[in-house]
Amino acid sequence: MKKNINNSIKSLAVAALLIIYLNSYGQDKKQEISISLGGPFSYLDYLPEAQVVAGNGFSAGLRYSYYLNETVSIGVGVEYQTYRSDFKSSFLSGQYMTTDAENESFQFRYKATNLREEQNLGYINIPIGIQYETPGTSQLYLAGGFKIGFAANGKYETKIENLTTSGYYPQYNVELFAPAFAGFASTDNIKTSKQDLDTDVSYSATFETGLKQKIGSRSSLYIGLYLDYGLNNIYDQNESKNLIQYNPELPVQLGYNSILDSSKVTDVILVSYGIKLRYALR
Repeated sequence: MKKNINNSIKSLAVAALLIIYLNSYGQDKKQEISISLGGPFSYLDYLPEAQVVAGNGFSAGLRYSYYLNETVSIGVGVEYQTYRSDFKSSFLSGQYMTTDAENESFQFRYKATNLREEQNLGYINIPIGIQYETPGTSQLYLAGGFKIGFAANGKYETKIENLTTSGYYPQYNVELFAPAFAGFASTDNIKTSKQDLDTDVSYSATFETGLKQKIGSRSSLYIGLYLDYGLNNIYDQNESKNLIQYNPELPVQLGYNSILDSSKVTDVILVSYGIKLRYALR
């Protein structure tokens, strides 16, 4: 449902911008419409207990601007932005109380060596901002504002070089490292399938500066540097989950939750920066 809502927002925004521009094109030069591409640095940033490797992403967007005078304009648009991060840890461990298939209480323990989690998000952003540009054919410009982003898709995938699981039964003072059918084993080269990653609305501050070159009576080419910096936590942890989830009904099939679900990560924000190219008609 979230995806359908976001697709509707995107379609309505694009349609509105096109209608506004087509109705006004040729009447005056107070309005400008542009298409843009941006990248390459775009990732999830958070406070972990291990290393986070920033990944690459891109943005593609459409923008409508109205000029208050020859140098100042206000604008609104819609864009699609991807984000990617890798969480890496040479060693992670955990333990918690649960029950086994025979409903007997025990402490499930796990040790993960060389764990890596790849996270990928897609967002539909609505940027709103103001731009100042110098007069002339070759113009310097400076733009700023904010964006509101709606999650369109999200996935994560986990890889573990070695996972050792065991069960400690305090009532017997014994720790079991086998049998495997009970969920206790040492397993190499684990790779999970891609799983859904649900994130919240993002609010970001945005900044852009560069050169605007007129290439005709009505067209221009922008090339600049940009920075989008998230202002809010996009991953609300209602309750922390265990990274490795024991399944008493089917112990041989362990669950693998995202590191974002655990208490090991806090304050997840979106960051994007790099080079932005825009082609504009006015």
